[in-house]
Amino acid sequence: MNTPLSDFLDEYGRKGMLRLHMPGHNGEESHDITEIDGADSLYETDDSRGIIAHSEAIAAKIFGAERTCYSAGGSTLAIQTALAVLKSQGCKTIAAGRCSHRSLVSAAALLDLDINWLYPQEYPTAAVDCSNQSLSGADALFFTNVDYYGGTCHVEAPEIPAVCDNAHGAYLRFVSKAAFGREYLHPMEMGFPVISAESAHKTLPALTGAAYLHFSKGTDHSRAKEMEAMFGSSSPSYLIMESLDRFNGRILADPECVNRACASVKKLKTRLAAHGFTLRRSDHLRVTINTRAWGYSGQEFAEVLRLNGAECELADENYIVLLFSAITSPEDCQRAEMALCLIDRRAPMPVVSYPVIRPKKETSVREAVFSRQRKIPAGEATGKVCGGIQSPCPPCIPIVMPGERIDSEAAEAFRLYGVKYVSVLE
Repeated sequence: MNTPLSDFLDEYGRKGMLRLHMPGHNGEESHDITEIDGADSLYETDDSRGIIAHSEAIAAKIFGAERTCYSAGGSTLAIQTALAVLKSQGCKTIAAGRCSHRSLVSAAALLDLDINWLYPQEYPTAAVDCSNQSLSGADALFFTNVDYYGGTCHVEAPEIPAVCDNAHGAYLRFVSKAAFGREYLHPMEMGFPVISAESAHKTLPALTGAAYLHFSKGTDHSRAKEMEAMFGSSSPSYLIMESLDRFNGRILADPECVNRACASVKKLKTRLAAHGFTLRRSDHLRVTINTRAWGYSGQEFAEVLRLNGAECELADENYIVLLFSAITSPEDCQRAEMALCLIDRRAPMPVVSYPVIRPKKETSVREAVFSRQRKIPAGEATGKVCGGIQSPCPPCIPIVMPGERIDSEAAEAFRLYGVKYVSVLE
């Protein structure tokens, strides 16, 4: 039985029970239930019982983890949980890539964690120096495995606990390294103790909000469920959890589906390069196109692509990102190629440079977030201290962190990302 949660929901639906319990739709969505008898609880701490615990154990085996916890609140909940676990173990300061997801910053505010930023050479990328020398003074490392452009951060055996934001890389566990190389690894394959937060819904066939929190061997997961319950809804979606459960059965029945999808995307990249598109190096399920080499800003290119029947994941001044999934078919790639090739080529334009900014820290993240603030036009914010988490979505990467003074470079970054208003301290 590879799908115990889904099997339970099927059986409950067949019984035709009078539903005198939440949710209030009375079974109009038959698999959307609450913690009725036999349904288990996501935050149950007794691993020896329950269909959710059973399903999580199957997922842990599939991903090669010592322990896996489901999240119905996306990678955000998984990251919050991971950092709370570290906090409970005495962590006070985290070294983190500057281009980390906003959930790191909000969790740091809630948990009163200090952050030592590791700066990339290019914004907004994940590649930072994670050498033990760079991590001096930190109690833990937070790094991103796959960034929005499809780059990665190579980390080798840090001497402190590590948390990986692998939101975009859950599928990597199932990629043949013999066929596609070892540049991109799943955190459970990295060879050192690591806690990995990863979205199933980004690249795997799962519902929005479906995510995993994996603990590798050598990590302490004894309080994982307790910490997850602190941040997660007490009514987690059974539909979301079921989609994780169903993926277990799907990947066990067809373990090569991911490699077929990666092969289709690889062929698409080859064909696009032959058409003259300039591609940025990226992971196996992503195509990142330099649109300025085609004569468009990313936003302009995305608008034309939309008219051709395709919606991209991300568009900025320089690039568009096409995000494929573990069940992408050759036909999907052919349709993408057709939509791209219908776009007329124009004279190339220079790439816009996004500054790697290093604003001066004035207060802690927590102090800034919970201080009195006012919202002002971004053009008037120079010299003031940032209070809110200003992060265009996507990529949900804060430009200036709470507690930092907004300088001229930061103001220019706001303009480039289209941030019109900023919350500053009074």
